[in-house]
Amino acid sequence: MTIQVILAVVFDTVAAAVLLLAFARGGRPERLGGLINLAGLVASTAVRLIAPTIGWAPGAASILAIDLCVASGFFWLGATTVRFWPIWAAGFAVANLFMSVCGALLPRVPLFAYHTGLGIYAYLALGALALGTLRLGADAEPHIRHGSRRSWIDQLKETS
Repeated sequence: MTIQVILAVVFDTVAAAVLLLAFARGGRPERLGGLINLAGLVASTAVRLIAPTIGWAPGAASILAIDLCVASGFFWLGATTVRFWPIWAAGFAVANLFMSVCGALLPRVPLFAYHTGLGIYAYLALGALALGTLRLGADAEPHIRHGSRRSWIDQLKETS
């Protein structure tokens, strides 16, 4: 078994554990964040399995598009919820975009450094999701579990 396969299995295991945690214990924002992570993971894996030479190249348009969608999803989630962790996840996703663009613009960057950078930011985004999920109390009230910024503003208007 090569080191790449071992690293992929470890990442998939960590991702599965974090996603299960988010779906089992998290509120609405954590579940949406889990769906964003899952969609990005499945789409990236599909591209890399369908076209391995293109999917692993720095700055591949398909992977860049997936990363852009993930960053946009976390930005939207951060803008529409009262949770703070989606902002961190969006920042890590944007850093991932910069890593892809820089990998394409600097052809002398070793592939190991490029893929290590992508992996680090992916782990950090999963870590933000896990910490956000664990920070939410198991006995949190329904409006806190929902986490919508809109419902918070509506509640503020009703009390005024």
